[in-house]
Amino acid sequence: MFSFSGFVKSLGIVLLVLITISFTVGLLNINHIGVLLTIMYSFTYVLNGVLAPLLNQRTPYFASYLSSITLTVLNLIVAIYLLDVMVLADPAEINRGLFMNSTISLLATFIVVMILKRKQRNSHA
Repeated sequence: MFSFSGFVKSLGIVLLVLITISFTVGLLNINHIGVLLTIMYSFTYVLNGVLAPLLNQRTPYFASYLSSITLTVLNLIVAIYLLDVMVLADPAEINRGLFMNSTISLLATFIVVMILKRKQRNSHA
């Protein structure tokens, strides 16, 4: 069964880490914005993929996919309303973002699930 509280916890942790990283990068005053955004979002979606199976043991892939889509939509909303960037003007870019973000998150979830299965198998042996 899907754990909504685990879903909300993982989203909260990921958003808190994203805000902390953004604040730290802002304090360091690094000017390579493209590289920083790529690293920051990749780390965020990998963290999402790691936390999803830990907080939703029964449905790790669905939780990872749903939270990555939710994070992507939140990023689009922030880009539109806070930064005044017209991201909805290019549907191909939205599709690429949804695909890449959910792929990163699901790959991280797959790796974590395989590690957890291996640990469980070795502990019973």
